[in-house]
Amino acid sequence: MFGGQAWEDDEHISGESVTPEEKSIDDVDFIDKGWRATLKFIVAFATGAFVFLFPIQWDGQTTIPLDVMMTLLQNASMFAVEMFTLGLLIAGGVFTTIAELHYRRVYTVSERVEEWFELDYWRTSKPFWALRVIGAVLGVAILLEAGPGWMFADPVVGTAWSALAITVALVIPLGAIFVNLLAELGGLQFIGTLAQPLMRPFFNLPGRSALDSAASWLGSFSIGYYLTRNVFDRGGYNKREVFVICTCFATANLGTVGAVAAVLEILHLFPIIVALYLIATLIVAAILARIPPLSTVPEEYVAEPNPEPRFTGTVGDYFRFAFNEGVKTAKKGDSIARASVVGFIDGMKLAGMIIGTVLTIAMTVLLLEHYTAFFAYISAPFIPLMNILGIPDPQMAATGIIAGGAEYFIGATMVVEADVLTQVFVVIVTSGQAIFIAASAPMMVDMFDDVPMRFRDLLLLLVLRTAFLIPVAAALTHAAAYVGLI
Repeated sequence: MFGGQAWEDDEHISGESVTPEEKSIDDVDFIDKGWRATLKFIVAFATGAFVFLFPIQWDGQTTIPLDVMMTLLQNASMFAVEMFTLGLLIAGGVFTTIAELHYRRVYTVSERVEEWFELDYWRTSKPFWALRVIGAVLGVAILLEAGPGWMFADPVVGTAWSALAITVALVIPLGAIFVNLLAELGGLQFIGTLAQPLMRPFFNLPGRSALDSAASWLGSFSIGYYLTRNVFDRGGYNKREVFVICTCFATANLGTVGAVAAVLEILHLFPIIVALYLIATLIVAAILARIPPLSTVPEEYVAEPNPEPRFTGTVGDYFRFAFNEGVKTAKKGDSIARASVVGFIDGMKLAGMIIGTVLTIAMTVLLLEHYTAFFAYISAPFIPLMNILGIPDPQMAATGIIAGGAEYFIGATMVVEADVLTQVFVVIVTSGQAIFIAASAPMMVDMFDDVPMRFRDLLLLLVLRTAFLIPVAAALTHAAAYVGLI
């Protein structure tokens, strides 16, 4: 059985499922909102939604405000943008090195330094330590144009540096400003609470898991993992629920989907892409949550079980409930200005953590693609399927999906020159794969070692997710194209 031996041997508090009590929303104590908290929630929610989802006209094309911000920054000073990108690369390599030397007891820093630089955030495995350091070295070499000609050929560097590294360096910190407004000032709670009536019937999950999903989509999968871990430790989730949430809902966040869309120059389609991506993710989650291996994970707790009450009420009741939760969070939260600054700093940290890995893997993948037939060989078996599904540029599509499973951003580089329909299709599939070998998979294994999640289990789920996502994404993409949205 999938992971059976590990789960049987694992210590647990309760091996039995617990039936939650049922409550009416009328029994909930609603807060005295006040106009300040209400206005803060509305402004933060409207601003975040506007930046990511509101279509505007710019330079003769329809796009979103986030794309305009990126364009304005690059037009103002490309040199400053490149220096900022290089700074993130070097910071990622340096902080990771300090953290690894400290936690491996090679060189110990003071407790104050450890807390000040949040070294625990930069801890990783040896392979990813190497990838971040190599990424920093590559960044310096690219800007100084110092290195062998075969390695720094224009098609390779142009894509890895200009299309990928710079995009990551801009989109994630910029996007994080507005994501944090949504996440910290009530938007996450509003969306999550509103979705609660759907979670149990569709996905067999507690309603509170909608918050974890919203955190992943509005923040990052690491934020989603953190929330899930926190609730798990308090007895709010059992092991099956944790596994389902992490492998079905902690998919790519809006910022990174936007980054990929920017790489492919299809940000003008971003609202459509997000809608299709979320629909595909929910469809696949509803299927996978009901079949092995996820359905066979024991419903064991690692703390005293504290299941969520099942709330009942009308649609209007739920909207009032969600609005109350959103305003309550905004009331306790920081000011809009402080939340924006915190979001930007968190975005820089996240970009610094992943950008070296992205650049190193991108260079490796692009060199393989440029000088060898490696990806042509491994994607060949999937080309007939792409033809059957009517996807243009089937070779690029198959290659993008396979590369995306290894590292999310890399899949995009494979379809830069593909048809728009192919680009949208690949973005939907790779965004929804959830289990990325270069990032989320090792984090899941490390963070949930008491579930436990093993690489072989995650690889099986990656295969299953991709197998279901491909036909679902193809159907959604063709439907959108048919009605003229693409």
